[in-house]
Amino acid sequence: MNYKSQMIAAWCGPGFIICMLIGWLIIGFLPPLAPSWSPEVTAAFYQENPIRIRFGLLFFMWATALYLPFAGVLTVQMMRIEGKAPVWSFAQVMASAGNVVTLTFPTLFWAVAAFRLDRSPELIQLANDLAWVPFVGMTSPFLIIPIAIAIVGFMDKSETPTFPRWACYYNIFVVLLLLPGGVITVFHDGPFAWNGVFGFWLPLTDWGIWFLITCILLMKSIKRQSAAARSAECSSLSDGLRFVV
Repeated sequence: MNYKSQMIAAWCGPGFIICMLIGWLIIGFLPPLAPSWSPEVTAAFYQENPIRIRFGLLFFMWATALYLPFAGVLTVQMMRIEGKAPVWSFAQVMASAGNVVTLTFPTLFWAVAAFRLDRSPELIQLANDLAWVPFVGMTSPFLIIPIAIAIVGFMDKSETPTFPRWACYYNIFVVLLLLPGGVITVFHDGPFAWNGVFGFWLPLTDWGIWFLITCILLMKSIKRQSAAARSAECSSLSDGLRFVV
């Protein structure tokens, strides 16, 4: 098995989270801009440090590329469990592709907000809204991923499953914690706004923990498969030597 390739792809998961947070710190998106800000205050944020914001957005854009290898190794491991009809593995692939779009297009709208700073504050705020609303509120692509993992995990009847039962239930719990992100279009302030506890901080924390747990489970599974492959190889070689003797 391609052990090194799969391990590198699995490490791209935490790498993505770390690089994403670094990009946001460069931009100044932690804490996020408030949806209750006036157009003038929103425009002032982009006008004060445009170079830092632009390069931070570029770094964030590059960081999203790390999500793709992670989705690839996750798909490989899920397909190994599902077998000949990997319906949920393919669903996860499509959801991951949609998730990357959800990450990249808001980045472009933030870049538009910081690109022409002589625009009216209302237009800068519009570009800012077009970024934050889908970034936080478009939860549908990601929701299918933990659901698919949970279903595939429950299918796995091996002695050491890639996704143990507790991980399957945890993935269902992850979906519940991400659901409040979908109601940010209703609130301009408070805990359900795009910068609120339930609208942003809880889903972001939940998302980051999910990445780390999923990566750890994938790495353990890859190591077990590699060890089993080496053991089978040694056993085959030993049987061949006994036959020659």
